[in-house]
Amino acid sequence: MENRTCKISKIIYNKKKGVKSMKKFILPKNPMGGGGCYADRDALLDSGALKFAFTLAEVLITLGIIGIVAAMTLPTIVKKYRTIVIQTQLKKIYSVVAQAMLRAAPDGDYKNLPLIKDPGGTESAKFFFDNYLKPQFKVTKTCVDKAGCWTPSIAKDGTGASGNKGVGSGVVSFVTADGYAFSIDTWSSNHSSQVMDYFGVQSSDYAAIVAIAIDINGEKKPNVYGKDVFFYVMTERGLLPAGNDKTDDEVSQECQTIGRYCFSNVMRHNWKINEEDTF
Repeated sequence: MENRTCKISKIIYNKKKGVKSMKKFILPKNPMGGGGCYADRDALLDSGALKFAFTLAEVLITLGIIGIVAAMTLPTIVKKYRTIVIQTQLKKIYSVVAQAMLRAAPDGDYKNLPLIKDPGGTESAKFFFDNYLKPQFKVTKTCVDKAGCWTPSIAKDGTGASGNKGVGSGVVSFVTADGYAFSIDTWSSNHSSQVMDYFGVQSSDYAAIVAIAIDINGEKKPNVYGKDVFFYVMTERGLLPAGNDKTDDEVSQECQTIGRYCFSNVMRHNWKINEEDTF
């Protein structure tokens, strides 16, 4: 009886063992004659001699599609991540500074707390730094009315650039171990109306006033008010964000143009960061 099958051999490579072996497959003979095995796809699949696989073109097309999707979605993912980072930094720094002041006046009464030495200026800023902030931070560098600790920053509209000593005049600036940069400026006690106009915080006549600017990004860019530079005012009422005593519309408008009131704007919107302020 005629043998209607034939045998073929295929080299099989075992990746785990790192060896090659010869495997034999039984296939039907070519029914049309002429010898050889019958190259029918179903027969080859059934015998295990043939397996499906992707072609190089298919693999390249798939990788190209994945690359396009990633390019479209990655910027959004990165921006969301940066927003969360900024929110965390803002909450942390405000809490730390507020706690530092609360330790100085545990009962929360700041009226009799000697914040500055009248009439303001560098000595007053240094007094505030030495007594209230320096003990609460790991300070890596301090600059008393000199450059080296603060990177010049600007308002959102490009105006009001700060100097390289800090924001204001006669300032004390310092850098912390976690990368924050501080600028401390004191105002003489008869400047409450100017502080209200500039920082949006009311204070009693002849009360001590300390303006604090914090760059949460240190010397890294963008160094722009309302993006990585934020403002706070310390008075007899405690630590308040700039814009605290302005209306919602006033705060929102100022945050869009200048940026000193942006921390108040963030707090009033449940810590939501404007998309244009994410860097």
